Formats: sequence, structure tokens, C-alpha cells
Amino acid sequence: MEDELALLIPIIALLMPVFIVWTVMHFKHQDKKLNHMSGDEIAELEQMSKVADILDQRVAVLERILDDEVPDWRAKND
Repeated sequence: MEDELALLIPIIALLMPVFIVWTVMHFKHQDKKLNHMSGDEIAELEQMSKVADILDQRVAVLERILDDEVPDWRAKND
């Protein structure tokens, strides 16, 4: 057990900075990608967001209908 731990500590010590640098670079890339979107891409994202909001409202209405007609449907389907 001690031999495994003695080997694991240097491996983690070497890989941790690589992981941190990779994570920072990944999020910087994502941020740049979002900042360089064209107007069409931004409009498409806004439209998709509106559609998602509408679908969310529809699901809420359907759940209310089910709650009224079948009060224990959640317990049966969870």
C-alpha cells in the first residue's frame, strides 16, 4: 500500500499542473468562441432560447394537467 502511495503522489504532482493549464485554456477558448460569434449565430441562439422557454412552459402546463387528472403520476413514474 505504501509503495503504491509513494508512486501515486509524484504522478499526481506532475499531472495536476497539466490538468489545471488544460482547464484554463479550455475555458479561455470557450470564451473566445462566444465572443467571436456572428450576428446570425447570436440571433439563432436567441431564437433557440425562446423556443426552449416555450417548451418549458408547455411541459409545465402538461404537468399541471396531469397533476389535476392523475394526482399520483409522479410517484408512479419516478
